[in-house]
Amino acid sequence: MEKTKQPKPITASAQDLYIETNKKKTGKYKKSGFNSQKLRWSVQIAFFIVVLVIGWQFYTFVKYCEAGGKGFYLPRPPGVESFLPISALMGTKYFFGTGTINPIHPAGFVIFGALLLTALFFRRGFCGWICPIGTISEWEWRLGDWFLKKLPQRVSSLMRNIPTRFTAGLSLIFTPIIILLILEIITMESFKSPVFRYLTPAYILAMALPFVVPGKFWSDRVNDIIARAWKYSILAFFIQVIIIKMPVAQLEVMYTRVPFIRVADVKMLKFFTNMSGMALFVILAFFIISLMNKNFWCRFFCPYGALLGIIAYASSMRIARDTERCIDCGKCTKACAMHILVEKKKHVLTHECVACYDCVNACPVNGALDMKLVGDRKKIHYGLYAIMLIGLYVAITNTARAAGHWYTKISGAEYILRISELNNPKYLHKAGQFETE
Repeated sequence: MEKTKQPKPITASAQDLYIETNKKKTGKYKKSGFNSQKLRWSVQIAFFIVVLVIGWQFYTFVKYCEAGGKGFYLPRPPGVESFLPISALMGTKYFFGTGTINPIHPAGFVIFGALLLTALFFRRGFCGWICPIGTISEWEWRLGDWFLKKLPQRVSSLMRNIPTRFTAGLSLIFTPIIILLILEIITMESFKSPVFRYLTPAYILAMALPFVVPGKFWSDRVNDIIARAWKYSILAFFIQVIIIKMPVAQLEVMYTRVPFIRVADVKMLKFFTNMSGMALFVILAFFIISLMNKNFWCRFFCPYGALLGIIAYASSMRIARDTERCIDCGKCTKACAMHILVEKKKHVLTHECVACYDCVNACPVNGALDMKLVGDRKKIHYGLYAIMLIGLYVAITNTARAAGHWYTKISGAEYILRISELNNPKYLHKAGQFETE
């Protein structure tokens, strides 16, 4: 009996040729044109412009107040509260403790609640489609990627991996410290102890390990995992300090009697307009590293991205790979800015997926990779996904506006008075300690 000749497996180097020579015969390969990436970039740009307008409007409002209520006036934009994430977490604890929305920063709570709901239904779509920090991070690494491709491969590889290794070393130092703080084995006062100075050799060793241990024992994938632990430890710290330990009665006092809380948005603006040398250095360092390391802030430091990722496990949507249609070209993994091994998974369930559709867009075969509902029952087109994601976000924020839970109860006259005395010590933030009035 004659044996059937088995086709040879397609090698990575031959895949592009394979696609080109077979697309006309099979008709199963994608056509070029408008795609998910172009739609997502359009959404990112639109929201980024909105953020710039909000920033300009708030800056103008503060300048008006500093002039004692004279000059060009624009009302305070409630959207500025989206840049007060700790206040939003406090507002969440206050809401579940009292059943009411705090009147000082209501928009911050509403926006934060909208983010949590988008994660529940649409995974981390906010990070991939809306977040202005995510947008800046993506523009940066794409610019850096264009530059690094012009360098020798060994040089570009080192430039991409060194930030991850450095962050892994920092995580080996600070993640255990944060865990000890959460477990209350140490306190902030403990840092004044000379014991921490004696641990300097241990810090040096932790920083060196990701660089000196051979790759077969300590791969870049291990460094990546260790580096990501930092953002989850920070998230756990915030949850322990605010959600678990902070009494609702204390929040009530803070919203009614703490001057700092009432001008937290102005203090945030002053942080950027009167930036210290150290703060400027740190921000510039993040900008420079983000050119070499994809989504550096999002992958390793953003605690709220970590929270959305955890909630996303409950979402009914996920990227699904059809193993029968997949040609194992690896383009999906290469396209993923969050370094997810998409080509190895049947379902992308990881908390790091930002639902950007870039892997789907990169896949050359129709139906091999799609966003689907649980059980692979229904394909979710990127256009429909964008409409649902943005629609939910807009619906929640506008419902809050109509219900009277959007604008702060702080009057313009109070803003003028408080901004005029902003240098008073009662507006200082002293390691979590606040003056009352």
